[in-house]
Amino acid sequence: MPRAVRSRRSGVLLVHGDVKTASAWVRQGVVPSYVIPLAGWSAVVPGGPSQAGAPYDDAVAMLLARRVPARMRAAIGLFRLDERGVVVVHPRGWRALPRWLVWERGDGVARLPGHPVAAPGDLAMAAGVVPESVRAVREILTDPVSVVDDVLADLMGALALPGERLLSGQVKDAEGAVLVEPVTKAIERFSRVTKEDSEIRAELEQL
Repeated sequence: MPRAVRSRRSGVLLVHGDVKTASAWVRQGVVPSYVIPLAGWSAVVPGGPSQAGAPYDDAVAMLLARRVPARMRAAIGLFRLDERGVVVVHPRGWRALPRWLVWERGDGVARLPGHPVAAPGDLAMAAGVVPESVRAVREILTDPVSVVDDVLADLMGALALPGERLLSGQVKDAEGAVLVEPVTKAIERFSRVTKEDSEIRAELEQL
């Protein structure tokens, strides 16, 4: 019999806000996550299975799809979903919508249907780097021979983002890392809200 292909899903969400604020946000979700203080950021990395039932049981997809509140933006997440790299940008602004960038080897940048596209300039603005970084970001995304792990790592380098090791879930030796668990009330509330929520279901099916 053919051997089952192991899913390779990991990533990190970088938010503006201290560890206390980021931890409170994690508690109100459904994904146990490590919260790690970094220079100028707090990192959130999935630390266990989603506490919601199917189809909301993919911890990485759930963190990737979760909206970041205005007090923690700008925020930027870089994730590996098997053979795809996905970047989500949460711009500043009360009503600003997340922007998405999907990268696949051989195809380069692809659209996520129904979602605003993140341009290289959006990534640079969220990261707070100089406009000159846009060119480097564009070159990384148009390299036809790269692999997804290298693309994500190179993007973090070009955007001067800390925590490259966290991309693969390596939090064991991360200084100050704390595993934060969702509270029961948040899990129950999510279950009630999503019981008939086809919009969230459709979004997750694309990830």
